[in-house]
Amino acid sequence: MNIKMRGIFMRKLQTFEAYLDTFETITAYLNKSYYQGESQSFRLKDETSTTTLLNILETVDEGEYMKYILETPILELGKNYKVIDDHNLAVPLQYGYVVRTKEFDEAFYYDGHDLGVTYTKEASTFKVWSPIATQVKVEVQTKDGIETYDLTKGDKGVWSITISQDLELASYIYLVKVNGTWNQATDPYAIASTPNHQRTVIVDSEKIKMDSKRELAPEVKSYTDAIIYEMHVRDFSVHKNSGIKHVGKFLGVVEEGTRTSRGTLTGLDYLVDLGVTHIQLLPTYDFGSVDELNQFETYNWGYDPVQYNVPEGSYSTDVHNPYSRIIEMKQMIAKLHEKGFRVIMDVVYNHMFDRQTSSFENIMPNYYFKLGDNGEISNGSFCGNDVDSLRPMCRQFIVDSCKMWVKEYGFDGFRFDLMGILDTETMNQIADECQAIDASVMVYGEGWNMPSIMPEEAKAMMYNNKKMPKIAHFNDRFGRGIKGSPFEYEMSDIGYGLGYTGDIDRAMNVVAGSCTDIGMEALFVEPTMTLNYVECHDNMTLFDKIMLSNRCESLETRLKRQKMITALILVSQGIAFLHAGQEFNRTKDGDHNSYMSPDSVNQFDWDRKDEYIETVEFVKGFINLRKELKALRLNTAEEIKQHVTVNKLEDRIIEYTISDVKAYGPYEEIKIFINPTHTPLHIELNDNYQLIANQTGVLNEQSTINHLTVDTIELVVLAK
Repeated sequence: MNIKMRGIFMRKLQTFEAYLDTFETITAYLNKSYYQGESQSFRLKDETSTTTLLNILETVDEGEYMKYILETPILELGKNYKVIDDHNLAVPLQYGYVVRTKEFDEAFYYDGHDLGVTYTKEASTFKVWSPIATQVKVEVQTKDGIETYDLTKGDKGVWSITISQDLELASYIYLVKVNGTWNQATDPYAIASTPNHQRTVIVDSEKIKMDSKRELAPEVKSYTDAIIYEMHVRDFSVHKNSGIKHVGKFLGVVEEGTRTSRGTLTGLDYLVDLGVTHIQLLPTYDFGSVDELNQFETYNWGYDPVQYNVPEGSYSTDVHNPYSRIIEMKQMIAKLHEKGFRVIMDVVYNHMFDRQTSSFENIMPNYYFKLGDNGEISNGSFCGNDVDSLRPMCRQFIVDSCKMWVKEYGFDGFRFDLMGILDTETMNQIADECQAIDASVMVYGEGWNMPSIMPEEAKAMMYNNKKMPKIAHFNDRFGRGIKGSPFEYEMSDIGYGLGYTGDIDRAMNVVAGSCTDIGMEALFVEPTMTLNYVECHDNMTLFDKIMLSNRCESLETRLKRQKMITALILVSQGIAFLHAGQEFNRTKDGDHNSYMSPDSVNQFDWDRKDEYIETVEFVKGFINLRKELKALRLNTAEEIKQHVTVNKLEDRIIEYTISDVKAYGPYEEIKIFINPTHTPLHIELNDNYQLIANQTGVLNEQSTINHLTVDTIELVVLAK
């Protein structure tokens, strides 16, 4: 994702500033270039020009500024006040940390679910939450022109107006006066938009109702049943040999009957043939980095949200029609369900494209984003801002937004970008409320410990997984243990799968689901919490990593490693995750951060799929094997402790055994050997076993053996 500047501050930017930080105190700052920053007194002036002398409670020297803590009478939020120093300089009193206090939440938390616009043909009601605003207007544009209306402030700081006319397809924008300044803002609760999020649009909910056909997708009884396939809407169809007409569009994802020039499957038909269970789509909400009117002028993954509840316009066939993006996204999801897939939405509630221009900041400054004690904007996301899910109205928005995508569109789960920026309570609430709608909904994310302004114990990171029983995490121990470092500056850091047998203990642990003390201390409570992966959209592809880190090996050997590692994902306990194209050795020519690289780098290369069709068939075989053998995807740590043993042979080869599992499938015992070295190992077995799979793939004709040689760079599956 795009990295913006760090260390941004909201305070000490002007000569004189004043903030209401609690209901009892004002914080004033005077620059030392102005009268040495000294003032013997301060007065408060209200809208009637009445002035009140403020008692100075504390004076603090903060370098270039002097800070004054002033005692204030109880003020009415949403009124205009000024603070005057003893040199008679007056500045607006801004609403600061008071909006982040418990007292504020108790006074103004609004538990209604009707913010935004409620539309009927007879009338539309507009509602905006901003307890600190002094005025709110809505500018409505119809075919007849533009009209501006004043909203009225009501209980809990909710401003509202009902306009008694049919406003279908009218666009609108809010004008909010707060902290003495008029701000312009789109509606954060809107579900439709003009191109490039300039204005939000009113649509008739009856015209966008559509059966998601969720009932046609298989029930997910356990997270471990999922085989997740991560792909980007545009990447999937943009290649010249995709055979797809709706290039870069929602509808392109679900075109049927498409083929390469060689006549092999592409598009939806290819996904069906591949056999994965879940399609995870990179961001499909409205993001800021691609011009919706000129889609192919720039490229971006989309991790820069602008409107959380609006589908991305560049993925629609008619961006000028507000209904198009909504209906076409719903059509895509319904068709994927019809073909037996569940659909995961990649969401970025941890930061926004631009805090200063975001609707949240312009409607309710200082509330929706994390701030430090001195006005520092938290930047644990490295994107210039961190959303503050600890704020009750922010948490409610995120939860309601997720529920909307599940109920109205039919999404079957969420992948949370930088989930560690959010808090455990919010994540648990999302899982609980979304699974109450559909028990098959999956919730997982990047549980990294990000350096945001939030107590460690509250962060939704993997090391707090005990606090989030329904949340899964990308398992960095798996990626590092099997592949090694994902970073381009650590190419010499390789894992077990690339031949470093010093990592065998970590590899043993992740094969067993990272939830037991096999090999090393458990990381997760349950196997349903570990997402096993070695590549995703971030960093280098596995193929590129192997090509660079193992460049002394032959191409044939490196391709063998790719197959062995991908197979390992599909036989390990936990949740299987594949990056689109991993099955045909996807390359980005070594690009480690392709978030804005051109289509030539990011495209799903259908020619390469044809070139490596044998590898595709290999992966297909292991996907089907995982689906067939429940023993490869046990539900609980207790089951794994009961049935799974992992040993190391000669400190270099893993022997992974799943025993007494007749209740889970056709076999009593499954035995898997993994050899990432250049030395084969001959093994005498203690019984007769069927050879199920090896480096050539899952075998159609299985032979019975009582000994075998595990070849170099090979994964072997036996069963009896």
